[in-house]
Amino acid sequence: MAQDATDAVTQTTQGVTDAAGMFTPDKLMGYWTTAQPVIINLIFAILILWIGMKIARFAGNLVRKMVAKNGKIDDTLGNFFASIVKYIVTAFVVIAAITKLGVETASLVAMLGAATLAIGLALQGTLGNVAAGVMLMLFRPYKLGDYVGVAGEEGVVTDLNIFTTQLSTIDNVEVIIANGEAWGSTIKNFTSMGVRRVDVDYGIHYDDDIDKAIKIITDTASAHPDVLTEPAAPWAKVVLLNESSVDIQSRAWCRAEHYWDVMFDLNKSIKEAFDKGGITIPYPTSIELDG
Repeated sequence: MAQDATDAVTQTTQGVTDAAGMFTPDKLMGYWTTAQPVIINLIFAILILWIGMKIARFAGNLVRKMVAKNGKIDDTLGNFFASIVKYIVTAFVVIAAITKLGVETASLVAMLGAATLAIGLALQGTLGNVAAGVMLMLFRPYKLGDYVGVAGEEGVVTDLNIFTTQLSTIDNVEVIIANGEAWGSTIKNFTSMGVRRVDVDYGIHYDDDIDKAIKIITDTASAHPDVLTEPAAPWAKVVLLNESSVDIQSRAWCRAEHYWDVMFDLNKSIKEAFDKGGITIPYPTSIELDG
């Protein structure tokens, strides 16, 4: 038993000696000499990424500004080109950073080539969005500033890049739609035609003068400063004999950007004109039968 205790003490002493030998100045210098190139390359790779990302953003903004100065190219195309430039520069920066870590370019290309199928399967939705973005730029169903209906959402187009379309709704909600979904859906552009028609229905009492009501509607619409006479002057006709009202539809043309203002203004002003002219808007009524 005494011999076992002696052996244990000897092994412990030897372990401490070996551990101490690992941290001698010469050994530490050797470790530093070995790790120094790796650490320096890692620092340079991080710097390349940091500076490169700033350059990518700068390049994208520069393209956007250059296009903005060129009156022949609209902002939609400028944003699209800017996003492409940004992503291309970013790709080169990432490759440069990986190369700095000691991965040979040839090996990197081979690795990317071998991973192409897997990446393509994993990112097929993303690649589809890129392809859809190209189609949106080629056929131009909408551009920045247009009020559109896309994939069941409505709003003003605020951005179009290679991956997504961004809308701002009338109540200032940001909506981001993947280009693949946008291109695969029905697109309504409420701005591209330049003018829109405002259709509003009004129900009047059966005992009221229909011609008088029609005149009030057309005169009130014609007096609105944003209502146009082309492609047609304000129009009103009886469109339905309802259960408790005679329904008259008014149609007035205005510029696309004035659509909501004209609709809201006409609703208010025609109701006030009805009140002054003695035209009533009836409440729904029902007939109770005695059983």
